[in-house]
Amino acid sequence: MGRVSDARQRLLEATNELTWKLGYNAVTVDAICEKADVRKGSFYHYFESKPALAKAALEAQWESYSRPLLEASFAADIPPLERLKRYMETMYKNQKEKKQRGERVLGCPIFSVAMSGEGVEAEVVEAAQRALKRKLRYFQTAIQDANDAGLIKVDDTEAATQAVYSLFEGAWARARIQNSPEPLAGLYEQALRLLGAAEQESPPKKSRVA
Repeated sequence: MGRVSDARQRLLEATNELTWKLGYNAVTVDAICEKADVRKGSFYHYFESKPALAKAALEAQWESYSRPLLEASFAADIPPLERLKRYMETMYKNQKEKKQRGERVLGCPIFSVAMSGEGVEAEVVEAAQRALKRKLRYFQTAIQDANDAGLIKVDDTEAATQAVYSLFEGAWARARIQNSPEPLAGLYEQALRLLGAAEQESPPKKSRVA
């Protein structure tokens, strides 16, 4: 039996890497094939077009990277605010390590596709937005659980979720623009303020003897 080709997987990985670094509009089928070391004829054996490949690559990114990270941080047995803290601090740590290795800070690859602007096919934008909505649901569940437990005080958990998520994605965008992980630092504390979380009491100060 002949060896099973991994050309499809290489195409998916090359697409995600090039799109993440260069932007969707700047990446061509030829560049993807060259990066993946796959002939163009083989490309069309697996995918009918660049948008078809992009949608498959976004789904592969979700399944192989985004979802496992989210599920590890947002597990139901973890206290709700701790879920947010774990995820935000993990993102900061990961990007800080990339910077220390001399790599660029590129933010969320799915968000990058969704924000690529004019020239991106509607079906690709919709695929990116679906993935981002999946991520949003993890935030929403944690915030709803925190509100139910009396850990935060919000009247509208959906609006609160949108505010926290916008804070998070805005920090991702700034991290990419600045090529620095620092916009991701302290996000959890900022989220707590948005959510009206009760601040932890600081230890009482010792009175000075006159």
